[in-house]
Amino acid sequence: MKQVAYQKQLVCYLQSQSNEQAYTFAKQYVNEYPDDMIAHFLLAKSALAFGNFAEATIEARKAFNLSKNEADMIMCVIHACVAYYKLGEYAKGFELLKSTENIRTCEETEQLFFLFSLLVDNDREAERHFNSMFATDNIAAKEFVTSVAEGGAIDFEKIFKKVDRISY
Repeated sequence: MKQVAYQKQLVCYLQSQSNEQAYTFAKQYVNEYPDDMIAHFLLAKSALAFGNFAEATIEARKAFNLSKNEADMIMCVIHACVAYYKLGEYAKGFELLKSTENIRTCEETEQLFFLFSLLVDNDREAERHFNSMFATDNIAAKEFVTSVAEGGAIDFEKIFKKVDRISY
């Protein structure tokens, strides 16, 4: 099967929330195309949707290592960090974000940096990313900070939709 056929089918599975099918199919895609960044990314995304957060971190990091541009790198880092968040491995998410500081930032990475800084009790970093969030997008920053402060659920799907380069 061609790569584009795998990609289209996986997007359909993910859109319809057929997470187990997406996960199984993504594993086939990676087995057939082990050096394809998109294959590893879609396996990470499928594993995340299926609730296999440990595998999501591994596959997102593999996709990151295969990335050829910063937009793809950011997309992979964000998915890995969400999986780390779900696993409660905040220090790993924070360290991954720190390792990518030389890559351009965006609203979504600043939000995650702020969140993970709080979770690892790094007030200095939290303040820096708090200020950066507000400088980037004041309205989105207010919404995110309010959600975090109130202990509300963080809308990771909203973050994914803004950074995913694979159309839905």
